[in-house]
Amino acid sequence: MRVAVTFCNQHSTPRLAVCAVDLDTGERAWLDVPAEFDRGAAGMTEIDGDLLVACQPGGLFRYGADLRPTAMLPTPNARNLHSILHRPGERAVYVTSAHNDTLFRYGLDESGTRVVSTTEVYCADPRHRGGDLYHLNSVVEWNDDLYVTMFGTKDGATNRDRRNGRVVRVPDGEVIAEGLYHPHSLFALGDSMLVVESQARAVRRIAGGPSAAWSISGGYPRGIVATGPQSIWVGVSSLRRESSSLGTQNVIDSSSPLDFRTRLVEIDLASGELGRTIDLTDLAAEIFDIRALPAGAAFVPSPERGLSERIDALETSYRELRIAARSGNHNSRRTAREQLKRLARRAR
Repeated sequence: MRVAVTFCNQHSTPRLAVCAVDLDTGERAWLDVPAEFDRGAAGMTEIDGDLLVACQPGGLFRYGADLRPTAMLPTPNARNLHSILHRPGERAVYVTSAHNDTLFRYGLDESGTRVVSTTEVYCADPRHRGGDLYHLNSVVEWNDDLYVTMFGTKDGATNRDRRNGRVVRVPDGEVIAEGLYHPHSLFALGDSMLVVESQARAVRRIAGGPSAAWSISGGYPRGIVATGPQSIWVGVSSLRRESSSLGTQNVIDSSSPLDFRTRLVEIDLASGELGRTIDLTDLAAEIFDIRALPAGAAFVPSPERGLSERIDALETSYRELRIAARSGNHNSRRTAREQLKRLARRAR
């Protein structure tokens, strides 16, 4: 089985934000991304046999069977995009916008390449203040209803102080799970609904059966894809060395190598055992989403499993920052030096 993997917060090599991976061989193939992917990619959803990929700052790009972008769909009023969901019966795409904690519905034309309407479906913040106060981040359809996840408000200065995450049913606002520590990646699997509790390093069944949890060692899990009724793969990101929201260095107490590896991890839900692991550390630090490639999608493996393209992109980023440092004034040189330091930390 082959999947697409999106990498978010890909500041060092933003044009390398989507990669196809063969789960059987481990081969990888970078997908071309437009210049709008200047921070990375986010959620994915299938649409009429194609793949729709969210650009983290805003906008959706449609990939055809050749896995090349064919159309761009704007996402008015949405920023800091996270998960997305296409509902073919409505001819609409739902987008979670973390910036203003809002779930938007974008009606599409018959071709699925143009947005014809925009509707605010749900907002986690009743005061509509914006500023990512609740961190709305994923959406799923389960038993004909839509559900969303959110971290909840902070009890301290950083996102690690958001400890009362929730899963909410959109039509009536009912909370069906709470007390979750960074819930992500709602996923419907058969009769069950799963959620990734990222800081707790677990996948949980929260509906459609008895409560259950499957633990994952190390890192920050986010993103699920199913390969069978009792088999899933979960994306696991390296711990952030730098705060995405504050731009300051994170204090990390762990010395475990697993906390600093980017991986796809297989889980057998029947036994609870972890299966195969595919290490993607040399490609990126943070995985956002995993999605099965549409049937018949082209797959041409990148040379050296994508590593040479990653190295070339890093060298290009370094050259651009050095040029900025040499040509600017004192303040711009200082900014460029800081960017170089951040780039080096992210590339480790």
